[in-house]
Amino acid sequence: MKKVLVTGINGLIGQYIAEPLKELGFEVYGIGRKDINVNNFNYIKTDINNSIEIENIFNLIKPVYLIHLAWDLKDLDSNYHFNLLSSSINILNSFHKNGGKKAIYIGSCFEYKFKELPLKESDELDFKTVYAKCKNYLREISEFYCNKNNINFCWARVFYVYGKNENPKRIFPYIVKNLLEDKKVIINHSQLKKDYMFAGDVAKAIAMITNSSFNGIINICSGKALSLKDFALLIAKKINKEHLLELKELKTNEPDMIIGDNSKLINDIGFNSYSDINDVLEELIMEYSK
Repeated sequence: MKKVLVTGINGLIGQYIAEPLKELGFEVYGIGRKDINVNNFNYIKTDINNSIEIENIFNLIKPVYLIHLAWDLKDLDSNYHFNLLSSSINILNSFHKNGGKKAIYIGSCFEYKFKELPLKESDELDFKTVYAKCKNYLREISEFYCNKNNINFCWARVFYVYGKNENPKRIFPYIVKNLLEDKKVIINHSQLKKDYMFAGDVAKAIAMITNSSFNGIINICSGKALSLKDFALLIAKKINKEHLLELKELKTNEPDMIIGDNSKLINDIGFNSYSDINDVLEELIMEYSK
C-alpha cells in the first residue's frame, strides 16, 4: 500500500482528496486543526506549526508520499505566512528523514506577473503580497532541498477554487448565502474574469499528479475564464434571485483577466475530467440551503 500524508485535509481542497487518492491505491493519512469524524482515512488533529508533533507523526507513519495543502489565506500580507514558510520546510525535513520519496506542494496563481494571455508555468513571476513571496521562497528552497536529497518534487500552482465549506468572505459563499436570505448581492468589479475550478476537480488532479512520474511546476486550472458577472448570474438564476444582483463595473487595479494554461495538466498528467459548473453549483446550493 502506498502511504500518503496530506496536510490540511479538512480544508477547501483537502476535504475532497481522500477518495480519489484511495481509488488510486493510496493509504491516506490526513492532518488538520479541526475536530472531525472520518471513516474513509486516518485522521490526526494537529497544527503544522507544532514541530515536535509533526516530527512524531512522520516518525510514526513514515509516508512515502506527501501532499502539503495546509495554508491560511485570510490575510495575504500577514506575518503568519512566515510561520507557515518555516513549518513547511520543517515538514519536508521530517518527510525526508523518514524515507519520503515524492512531495507535492501547493503554489498559487498569485505568484505570476499577470497578463491578458493564459499564464504558463514558465511565465514571469511577480510577488505583490507576503503570501506570494513566501510561496515563492518555499518553492525555491523545496526544489533545492528535494534535488539534494533525491526526493521527487512537484509545485502545483492552483488558480481560483470554489466548493463547499468555504470561508464565508469568499465570493461564492457570499453570493449564495445572501441570495438564499433574500439579501442584495453587490459585485463591484463584475467585469473581471477569473479561472475557476471546482475544488473536487482540483483534488482529483493533485491525486493524479501524486500517482504520476511528473516533477516540476504545473498549473491546476480550467484553462477558461468566467467573469464575476456570469458567475453570479449562474448562481442567481438557479435560485430565481437575479433581481437581487447589483453588478457594477468599477475601475480597479486588478487585471481584467486571470487565466491559466492547463496544457501540462492535460497532456502530461492526462487530467481532463472537469465537472460541469452547472451541476456543481446545483449541488453546492443545496448544501448551503440545509
